[in-house]
Amino acid sequence: MNVNLTKFSLADTTPQQVTGVLKTTGSTDADVLFAAKEEFGSTFATQRFQGMGLLIVGVLSSLTIIMAIIGIPVALFGFWMWRKGKRNVAIVEAAYRDYLAASGSANVRIAS
Repeated sequence: MNVNLTKFSLADTTPQQVTGVLKTTGSTDADVLFAAKEEFGSTFATQRFQGMGLLIVGVLSSLTIIMAIIGIPVALFGFWMWRKGKRNVAIVEAAYRDYLAASGSANVRIAS
């Protein structure tokens, strides 16, 4: 999935939301479905990327005692956000695979 730094969200996703996004394309073409999945999932790839960035910044800030006051909470928030993004990306990928299998496009190469 592509990381789009203009998108920021703390929201979670569900398999039903992913399926809804794929259904709204009105297509069974694998390329169209893949593009819809990538567009929808880019928000959660960004969550993962930004969470890792905050985790690194927080850890580096915590190397000094004075900055540890700020660095520890930033690192914890970054870790939480990274795990949340990782979980959301996994949900998007699993729902995409399930949708392709249910729509009869299972023999199509699943790119990720």
